[in-house]
Amino acid sequence: MKILHIYELGPLNTDTMGGIELAILELCKELVALGNDVTILTGAQNSCSKRCIDGVHILPVDCLNTMRLTWSNSNLKLSRQVLFPLAVLGRRLRGYDIYHGHIYVSGFLATYLARMNHAVAVNTLHGSYYPVWNEITNPIAAGFYRSCERFLAPMLARHVHLQVHTAKYFAEQVLAWGAPADKLKVIHNGVNLNHFRPGTEPVEQDHSLPVLLTARRLVKKNGLEYLLRAMKHVFSEEQCKLVIAGDGPERQNLELLSADMGVSEHVEFVGAVPHSLMPKYLAAADIAVLPSLIEATSLFALEAMAMAKPVVATNVGGLPEILGNAALLVESMNEQEMGDAIIQLLQDNGKRDKLGKNGRRFAEKYSWETIAEQTDAEYRRA
Repeated sequence: MKILHIYELGPLNTDTMGGIELAILELCKELVALGNDVTILTGAQNSCSKRCIDGVHILPVDCLNTMRLTWSNSNLKLSRQVLFPLAVLGRRLRGYDIYHGHIYVSGFLATYLARMNHAVAVNTLHGSYYPVWNEITNPIAAGFYRSCERFLAPMLARHVHLQVHTAKYFAEQVLAWGAPADKLKVIHNGVNLNHFRPGTEPVEQDHSLPVLLTARRLVKKNGLEYLLRAMKHVFSEEQCKLVIAGDGPERQNLELLSADMGVSEHVEFVGAVPHSLMPKYLAAADIAVLPSLIEATSLFALEAMAMAKPVVATNVGGLPEILGNAALLVESMNEQEMGDAIIQLLQDNGKRDKLGKNGRRFAEKYSWETIAEQTDAEYRRA
């Protein structure tokens, strides 16, 4: 099959791309391995060029130059979402069997292109902020975004041949909003089991303390504030180090909170870590922590499990679906409960080992090869 994946915020650099972009690329690599011809159509900065990554054709649409507009970096995401559809509609994108759009903007583009070319339209929704909009933005914006999700998700489902969800919880929500059940399919994200495996050489450290690792974009929905508050309780009971890998608009606030809580001496903000180095960081960790307010299928959770690392995570979204018996689940935004769970694992080597081994076994169900086979089968049925 000839397949076009579409995502306006798609891969710019294989070491700095976000979770959705990485998931799309990894899926596409395995679709190529199954014998498909796969292209990713992506919004891009003017530094991007057409290229091929492990058999996947990357076709960037430099919508900023196309529209002859100059935008600051802070407006780059918005500008791509606004201008990308206009730039794409001016191109000839014919001859594909599958047009697969990710999230909403690209989902509608895929629907239109498939209809124009008498092909199959597929849409993936990578989770939802619906339950937590009130926690991460002002009430007016929260109401607007919640209304958009309630309207757009089921409408897209009605107009595509297949709508993929990376977590069961949101598929059930979209079904309750009126989407046709026969259009919905849950296919979780995957993990590269060869890249993330026990026995990897760890990143060098200048201490011998137990390490807690969280690798998250520093935004409100990822709950780092509550993890830092939990750490005050943890540090009062146990000696350890918290490593925060990632960057984002909340970094300065989190660093200030760390200082205010009196824990900055034991917390290290290492910034954005290239994905190629993440196995080394996980190898150096004793426990992986996900304090998210909402989450679909966390790549970091799957990667930690594949490395046989025990996980402490919030009981939200799709995390219970993928973590199984590899984690201690705690209530979201409850720093006391999170701190207690971390202390429990720090004090119980046997529990850590058991959860880690369970995680590796569970992660083996989510190899990207398996996810690609499921996706390929759904393409052929659509």
